[in-house]
Amino acid sequence: MESLTKNRQDKETLGRMAAKFFAPLMMTDCEELTEGYFNVAYKLCLSNGREVILKVAPPAGARIMTCEKNIMRSEVQAMEKVSAVEGIPAPKVLGFDESCQICEAPYFFMEVLSGRSLSTVKDTMTAKAQREVYEETGRIIRRVNAITCPCFGYPEQPAFQGMEWFPVFRKMLEAGIRDAAAGQVDLKIPTGELLRLLEKDRDVFAEVTKPCLVHWDCWDGNIFVESERVTGIIDWERCLWADPLMEVNFRTYGDNTWFRKGYGWEQFTDSEYRRALWYDIYLLILASLECEYRQYNTMDMYRWAAGLLAEQFGKLAL
Repeated sequence: MESLTKNRQDKETLGRMAAKFFAPLMMTDCEELTEGYFNVAYKLCLSNGREVILKVAPPAGARIMTCEKNIMRSEVQAMEKVSAVEGIPAPKVLGFDESCQICEAPYFFMEVLSGRSLSTVKDTMTAKAQREVYEETGRIIRRVNAITCPCFGYPEQPAFQGMEWFPVFRKMLEAGIRDAAAGQVDLKIPTGELLRLLEKDRDVFAEVTKPCLVHWDCWDGNIFVESERVTGIIDWERCLWADPLMEVNFRTYGDNTWFRKGYGWEQFTDSEYRRALWYDIYLLILASLECEYRQYNTMDMYRWAAGLLAEQFGKLAL
């Protein structure tokens, strides 16, 4: 996917990045990986035949959403946390540089995972194999959510952190609404009424007392599989310290039966379902902004997200 936030680098710069962490080995070849939507990523081959993955943050001054500030550092920290937990397959960080001396943005190297993304191989798998992968993913994400955090909110944004979940979530939602106004994005819902309903639902958020590590972006493109087993979860940049129900696999508009079975959370209480609806709203607001903020070459994401946002708002308002 083409995006304004992809900070492509020339081969000479890529070579210097590699030399910083892998010298005396040198980069002998490179290939851009094109599945991602936000950061540019490359697969680099080193002179001993080893391959590594490089991710580069957007250039300084790039227009990004509030939730996207400092997320490369958040990703590296999350990957280091989960690497210490048995049963969470994630690539190991091999080097992180935020000095902006070699290029004008932070970047990091990580190991190459075996397998391919579920989104690219799903159509070749049997229904049984797909179910087993989703169940295994549910078990993995439950282990991720068992990692507790110091407070709720965005890991690298103190202004969006706190010891109580409701005020932090409200700030996050309000920031999404402000980003929509700044980008002149029509969310197709009355945002004033949305915030009134949120205040009315304050009590359902009081049940959430433990800040947990939430991957928040574990869709098919970020699940790696090989021989019908999960070999890794990638793209930890959107992680949050939050309610586990924020995981994208718990969205009320998708078929997540097998993930939920593996996770062990198959039925929601009324208050859990209500919170899940609110997390639908938050995610869909941000998804509605992507076309404007990244200047995709299609408006498909906006049409899907804004249409579904209106539907989920209707459920909230009942």
